[in-house]
Amino acid sequence: MGEALAKARTLLLGLLVVLAAAWPAATLQASVAVDVPLAASVERIDTEALYYFAGTGETPSLEQALTAYRAGEFGRDFPPTSGIDAFTQELWIAVPIRTAAQGESGLSRRVIGLGGIFVVLPKVFLVEDGGSAEEILATRATDDGELVPRYLTYVRTASFDLPPESERLILINTTLADRPTIGVFREGELGRNQIVATLIKAGFTFTLLIIGIVLAVIALVTDRRIGLLIAIGYSLVMIQVDASLYTTTYADTPQQGRQIWEALTLTATFFLYYAFLYAFRESLRLRQYPLLTGIVALLPLPLIWVAIVSDVTTDIIWAYYFSLLLFSCVIGFRFDIDPRLRKIAGAIMVACSVGAVLVEPFYLGRYLPDLTIEYLRDGLRLLAAMGILFMVLVDLRRTRQERDRMTEERVAALRSQAETDRRLLQTEREYVRARDAATRTKRQLAAASHDIRQPLVGLRQALASESANLSTPLQSRLGEAIDYLERLTEEYGERAPATGEKLDRDEEAYSLGLILRTVDDMFRSEAEAAGIAMEVEPTDAMTRVPALALIRATSNLVANALRHSGASKLRIAVDPNSPLAIIVEDDGCGIAPEDIDRLQTAGEKGAGSTGDGLGLAIIGELAARHGLSLELTSEVGEGTRAAIVLPGSPMPK
Repeated sequence: MGEALAKARTLLLGLLVVLAAAWPAATLQASVAVDVPLAASVERIDTEALYYFAGTGETPSLEQALTAYRAGEFGRDFPPTSGIDAFTQELWIAVPIRTAAQGESGLSRRVIGLGGIFVVLPKVFLVEDGGSAEEILATRATDDGELVPRYLTYVRTASFDLPPESERLILINTTLADRPTIGVFREGELGRNQIVATLIKAGFTFTLLIIGIVLAVIALVTDRRIGLLIAIGYSLVMIQVDASLYTTTYADTPQQGRQIWEALTLTATFFLYYAFLYAFRESLRLRQYPLLTGIVALLPLPLIWVAIVSDVTTDIIWAYYFSLLLFSCVIGFRFDIDPRLRKIAGAIMVACSVGAVLVEPFYLGRYLPDLTIEYLRDGLRLLAAMGILFMVLVDLRRTRQERDRMTEERVAALRSQAETDRRLLQTEREYVRARDAATRTKRQLAAASHDIRQPLVGLRQALASESANLSTPLQSRLGEAIDYLERLTEEYGERAPATGEKLDRDEEAYSLGLILRTVDDMFRSEAEAAGIAMEVEPTDAMTRVPALALIRATSNLVANALRHSGASKLRIAVDPNSPLAIIVEDDGCGIAPEDIDRLQTAGEKGAGSTGDGLGLAIIGELAARHGLSLELTSEVGEGTRAAIVLPGSPMPK
């Protein structure tokens, strides 16, 4: 019994060991197979792909790859490409697929679709359950003819049967630089997807080229030479990035596709390089040194030899990106738009260039599917295009606004000049009219003074004849009045100076007390009759200002105060401080501050006044002729203070 139990334990342990050994293989097979429904396509099966890279050297054959797959040497991790020429080293990709009946019957015709930009056309094999392998990539020239390979951006295999509850192995031989997306499609679907994708890409490229044409037209219309070079260079870059579209359309072999790609890339490279030399010709002093000009012009020519003789793509790629960096410098430093906008456009171009370099297979391209890289490149191109176009449009708008502003300023200046000319003409006409009126007035005054002088002579003779019948004070006052009238007639006679012309007489100095006493004699009786207390303060201050002018100015101020202010008190005095001034102040109704300047204009008078509005204007005329000035301070209801300020300092007594 014990021996039987021991044998049973030994058998169980052996069975467990066998199961444990078989478990990983079964798990591997189950874990990597991709389920494909009979009635639907699977867009992505490359996420379950296994990779096999034997290292540098000769690439394993199909039989060797099958042997490595069955031995479990394929792994999930994509092989590292650092230090390896990814464009020449090849690897194998394995994806097992299977179908489940799910209650359905019948055959399912399938095709394998690969998306990517292929430097070398991949090889695709279909391995059936029995182990037989068939190359299925390409299309057939005829129904029973041989497979004809095509260099395409999106490639599809020949169709094959995928029966229910069957399993197939897809083996793909390609370079390390190409990591395609893989899908299993029902027959006919991939063709439609290719057409749609091609149309979308063609439309995208057409849109970008339209932007380039718009930039070129704007540059031509606005006469921007550097802008035109940038527009052409930008268009060439857009065409070069879509080289795969043209190779798909026009190339029958991979060699023809590479030639098209090389021609587009070299054209863009040379143009961008020479555009940089033209834009920076002054900074590089190319005009001063012809030998240097020849050397820098010949520098990119070896690229032609590289394209013809060598199959190394990296040399042309790096030359292209270097010229793209130089082109970014042209945009950032020489674009003929506003400097701030130019820097923004240059920064956008540099950022897009760096982004394009990063998505190359040497960098992020190792970890991203080729179609994803294409989408990123298209996005970067669109960003660069829209950024540059936006900067140009903003600069055009700013330039237009600046031009409109300058036009408005010019029109405003012309209008201002026209208005000034009109006012000058009007002023000249008014001056002529005023001069003619002044001449007529002067003649009238001269005639009036001549006419008045005759009665004054008679008055003086009558005063002399009646001197025995008149008291001495009355004779004196009448004589002074006649003298005053005679001086007035002389003032307005033919020999009087024109208005605004100062008198320059070497008058003898006299006391201002004479002026105050004369005014007191002239208005004392009128003040008493009006019930106004008039106070005249004595003074010994001396001046040489003509007495008649001071009498006229002071008498006008006193007359205004007595007749129009409604005052109860009136004070007339001399301020002996520097400057010397005759003061006339009252406690009447006062003048509003805003009316003070107005009332000094001839003909202007206060509300309720019955005068002619000439008193303050006469004082202003006398002040202009004799170097005097009139200072008025007044508050409504508090009275008015008028000061006739005399020129110079007070004279010694």
